[in-house]
Amino acid sequence: MIDFINLVFDLVFNLADFLLHYDYSQPIPLLKAVAVYISIPLVFGIIYSVYKSNRIFRAMHVFDEPQSASPENNVNLETWQKILVQGGSENENDRKQAVIAADSLIEKILAMAGYGGENLGEKLKNIEPADLDSLDALWEAHKIRNRIAHEAGYQLPKEDAERALNLFEKALRELEYI
Repeated sequence: MIDFINLVFDLVFNLADFLLHYDYSQPIPLLKAVAVYISIPLVFGIIYSVYKSNRIFRAMHVFDEPQSASPENNVNLETWQKILVQGGSENENDRKQAVIAADSLIEKILAMAGYGGENLGEKLKNIEPADLDSLDALWEAHKIRNRIAHEAGYQLPKEDAERALNLFEKALRELEYI
């Protein structure tokens, strides 16, 4: 038993002697290099997380914040009324311009809401159906706009123009633009 106790004390004293007299300057460069290689990805991870959480926060709360009935809202309504008047025209080119203007208006609103993408189609892909009830309506109206823009001989009947503008209006009301 006494041999065991002496062995334990010798071990403790040898360990203490080793720790007190060890040259710690040798592993420091290695530890610095390891710390740098670990820190760099962690810093980028933090930056990426902050960026993504800001985008998510903006996207989640942009529809939650009610806009007051301000003069800006009156301007918005006037802009929309002009588009509707143009869309009700007997002139097919006016109707086409109205649908394109409504599409452009929605695209600007979604860009202000923080949805990324080069065009409305890409922005709509970034919206979750739970975030916008009128998402399907926007897709349908956007498809009409795409036919106007990409099919050379596309004829836009007055009914289709009215349908597209009604679908855009549904989204504008949900987004509290008008």
